[in-house]
Amino acid sequence: MIFLFDVDGTLTPPRKPMTDKMIEVFGSLVKNHKVFLASGSDLLKIKEQIPYHLLDKCEGIFSCSANQLHIKDELQYENQFIPEERLVAQLEKILEKSSYPHRTGTHIEYRPGMINFSVVGRNATTHERELYFKWDEKHQERKRMAVLLMAMVGGIDIKIGGQISIDIYPTGFDKSQAVSYIKKHYAEESILFFGDRMDEHGNDYSAAQALDDTDRSFAVRNCAKTQNLLEFYLQGGDLWSIDQIVTKLLQKYTMKNYVNP
Repeated sequence: MIFLFDVDGTLTPPRKPMTDKMIEVFGSLVKNHKVFLASGSDLLKIKEQIPYHLLDKCEGIFSCSANQLHIKDELQYENQFIPEERLVAQLEKILEKSSYPHRTGTHIEYRPGMINFSVVGRNATTHERELYFKWDEKHQERKRMAVLLMAMVGGIDIKIGGQISIDIYPTGFDKSQAVSYIKKHYAEESILFFGDRMDEHGNDYSAAQALDDTDRSFAVRNCAKTQNLLEFYLQGGDLWSIDQIVTKLLQKYTMKNYVNP
């Protein structure tokens, strides 16, 4: 059995270090289980959030929406993406025209195999991120940007990642690559995938859709929900029994909609 995790919002608070309790719980998991990470962030950002001794125990780390894979700090593959000039021009136009009033810098970030775009900017503080996230929930700017850009530029996919940005990449250069790799190299293993953005516009959607009937995805709302599920499993709970999970978690934590069947 392979555990596959998104990072931001799933194992850690957005762009923050893993909590002490999650370090303890996740450490218990990676000690005796095969674990992969699949993040939209680059490897440097992942290392800022998750302690090295835990990363070192992982089977592999898919970064940049699985356009890079590192195993024990060694690069296994890397995809490249050279965007069309009209795509970059349109991003600059959106940045200029957006009605969101604040800018913090680093709005277009080029990563292997993808572009990360943020109106408020990647230099935003935690508070500034939360302000934009709440504003975007009301105004749906990121969803509207994705629809507009995909209509204007062919051959790309765009998904919402984290609190402040969208991920832009060639069709297929998404987290489904992580599932394909695991299926190829661990053919006899089932996959349990945990992510916080499994909605159609989210950057965990492609990985969830790539799973088959032998696998299972868990849609979590934040890292605390992931921690609860892992504690449940490590205490002997059966992650394959959806009814059992929901019943016990509702009884203990009065939460809903943990599992995405």
